[in-house]
Amino acid sequence: MISSSRPAPASLCKTIPSRLEEVESLCVKIRGMLQTAGLSALCFPVELLARESLVNAVIHGNRNAADKSVGLSVCVGRKWIRLQVTDEGQGFAWRRASQKRLDTTQCSGRGLQLYELYADRVRFNRRGNQIALWIRKTK
Repeated sequence: MISSSRPAPASLCKTIPSRLEEVESLCVKIRGMLQTAGLSALCFPVELLARESLVNAVIHGNRNAADKSVGLSVCVGRKWIRLQVTDEGQGFAWRRASQKRLDTTQCSGRGLQLYELYADRVRFNRRGNQIALWIRKTK
């Protein structure tokens, strides 16, 4: 039998009710999964991106409608961690939003900048109700 010193790839797929209190427990699960996979150094950026994406999905995507849900998929591969969040909302014009300048006087509106800072790759679906983020495991 051949054994490998590398931990097996990990994944987490979960659908939660569209409520902010559900986001925290899901982020704790992500942190635990990463720590178990030996990726403690990546807990902060991955958890930050997950929290931002999930909160945006609840507040902006589903408009705080508790009867809607938010889907999360986290896959840890050999080189990348892929995070995907989907909501049931109408979507948003992400192309237009990415062209806007950051308004530092506002309390919100920093999500796109966070994605660009902490993810190596950011993709939205055409409708704008799904985001996929890739984080390189080694810099």
